[in-house]
Amino acid sequence: MIPENITKEHLLKAIEEIDKEGIRKGRQSSTYDLIYKGKSYPPKLVLSLANKFPNGEELDHNSFLGGHDTPAFKVLQEAGFDIKKKTIVRLN
Repeated sequence: MIPENITKEHLLKAIEEIDKEGIRKGRQSSTYDLIYKGKSYPPKLVLSLANKFPNGEELDHNSFLGGHDTPAFKVLQEAGFDIKKKTIVRLN
């Protein structure tokens, strides 16, 4: 379940944290990218980290679904973030 008190400000703080500390091992996104200022971020990681600011703890990424038409992506999109499906490049 996604807490309703996560704001765009909290999401931006999470992105700032990722910029400073990098993407943790195992927390990369396999399917979608949140695009902000030309950079790609794992949407579920951004949301998980953003929860720390209003609620005091990181949201367990296994406690919610990510992907098209999920509450998680709705929060991100309503905050004005662009989420793009990754394109898979196959080399022959």
